[in-house]
Amino acid sequence: MSPRPSGPPITERTDRREYERRIAPRGILRLFWQKQLHIWARTCIAPGLRLWMYRAMGISIGRHVFIGLDTYLDCQFPELIQIEDDVTISFRVTVIVHDDARRMTHVEAGAGAGTVAPVLLRRGCYLGAGCMVLPGVTVGERAVVAAGAVVTRDVAPGTIVAGVPARVLRTVTA
Repeated sequence: MSPRPSGPPITERTDRREYERRIAPRGILRLFWQKQLHIWARTCIAPGLRLWMYRAMGISIGRHVFIGLDTYLDCQFPELIQIEDDVTISFRVTVIVHDDARRMTHVEAGAGAGTVAPVLLRRGCYLGAGCMVLPGVTVGERAVVAAGAVVTRDVAPGTIVAGVPARVLRTVTA
């Protein structure tokens, strides 16, 4: 199993270099192992074994979770992904927790390594085929993300979102 970060858990966007250096340092062997597990998990036919491999990468996964084939769960910082009970992730979904974009007006050599931010999938949510969840997003309880949607902001509990970027279509009633 992959070790958890030694520092306090992050709850918001954090500088990537700071996170790698102080909060969750990782060696080249650990990175290699995480990436190898990810390759195997994405193509594994047996759902139980697929979940085991994602957990071994360091992803927090609850009970009664389904993760479809060819799903990309960020293998660079898997400890920042939390999946609660009864979540369904369809096939070819992408969940990203790091952003390598440079956030500055001018580029300096070696500057702007990007950020990391956790992704939380709350109890009973559903992610449709081919959707993408970006860093720092929480998908609420019983929320539904439509196929192909790009989720850039938090999704409120019990809502259905669709589109690029994802927008609320309606609220789901009990």
